[in-house]
Amino acid sequence: MRNRTWPVVLFGLGCLLGLIAWPGWVMLQRMQRLFAETARLQERLAARQQAIQAVNERIHYSSIVLRDHLLDSAPTSGPRYEQQFTANRREINRLLLSLRKSMPGDGAGPLDRLDQYLNLHYASAAPVFSWTPAEKHLRGTYFLRMQPRPRRDDLLAISREVASLSAAAYERQAQSLDREQQAFRDETRTLIAFALAIGALITVGAVWRIRHLEAARIQSEQQLRELSARVIRAQEDERRHLSRELHDEVGQMLTGLRLELGALERFRSDPDQFRPHHQEAKELTEQTMRMVRNLAVGLRPSLLDDLGLAPALEAQVRDFNRRGSSCAQLNITGPTADVPEAHRTCVYRLLQEALTNCARHARARQVHVQLTASPSRLALTVEDNGAGFDAARRRGLGLIGMEERVRELGGRLVVESVPGAGTRLRAEIPLAQPVAAL
Repeated sequence: MRNRTWPVVLFGLGCLLGLIAWPGWVMLQRMQRLFAETARLQERLAARQQAIQAVNERIHYSSIVLRDHLLDSAPTSGPRYEQQFTANRREINRLLLSLRKSMPGDGAGPLDRLDQYLNLHYASAAPVFSWTPAEKHLRGTYFLRMQPRPRRDDLLAISREVASLSAAAYERQAQSLDREQQAFRDETRTLIAFALAIGALITVGAVWRIRHLEAARIQSEQQLRELSARVIRAQEDERRHLSRELHDEVGQMLTGLRLELGALERFRSDPDQFRPHHQEAKELTEQTMRMVRNLAVGLRPSLLDDLGLAPALEAQVRDFNRRGSSCAQLNITGPTADVPEAHRTCVYRLLQEALTNCARHARARQVHVQLTASPSRLALTVEDNGAGFDAARRRGLGLIGMEERVRELGGRLVVESVPGAGTRLRAEIPLAQPVAAL
């Protein structure tokens, strides 16, 4: 059998493994991306919350610096508190810059207002650091009640607005991420369903192919068993035929020859009686030789070994035309002198079986035989106009034997037949070694 089961199984298993690995790899990549995006969102939110918290602390710290400066009665404490106040302002600017980079677009307005209020707050507080202790004593309480506290409350309100915008932006991004995760789950289900469907198709196809191959193997084994039994029967029939021919024909002729030789011994001195018996002995001898030669030709034609393939086929076609009512025509194209012995025997037996089928089963009136020889192959075509048969259903043991002969030499046999429309048989046999051109 040329068909093999393991490539089908290997292909099916490979496809199944690929269908398992492909959705897994896709899901792994998507999961990693989703996890990374979730981590980035949480990191950004945490960074914004920390920055907003730091801004709130710095706003409170600026109020504390102002209060400590106004409560400190030392005449030279102003520059030190002013330096702390300015450093605090720079730190707030740095935090606002980082918030501008991480905040979404709708957070720019509150950040701008926060920056403006901070500028007003620091501009109104800047002259305080140059006050004398008497001025701080007279004006400090009023300034703390009317300037830093209201502005601080406004700044904290804007900061809370920024924090709420940051939380809203995170919520929107989280919802978008949830939608993407839902889409990922839907795609995963689709991929799994697709993989299962394709896997089921591949499994069904592989099982069908394996069952088909097993059925073909069982049929081939049955044909081989039938062919083996037919070969054994053919051998027994051939031996029976040879035994009967030797016993009935050759044995009787040899018995008659022995009697004639005995008569010759008795009539050796009588010429008139000697000559008829001598002539009869010669005729019996020729008939015996002819019978033995016919038996030998039936077993193995000497023309095939002595003269080659073309003369042997021509002799076979002549015998076919002489024995039956059919007319066969032979056409040989190409060199046949150097065809190997195995190929000669195969072609001879193929034509012998084909002509036997034409005479016995097809009852054809016209048979056309074409042998084409090339340096790489032999092609034998036998066409008849006989009864034909259903080549797809009926495969006799003769055709099976012909297929086995051609297959042993690596060739191919094709039988085309339709009931009532004749039969066409074509055998193509490759040559292991090129045949020399004539």
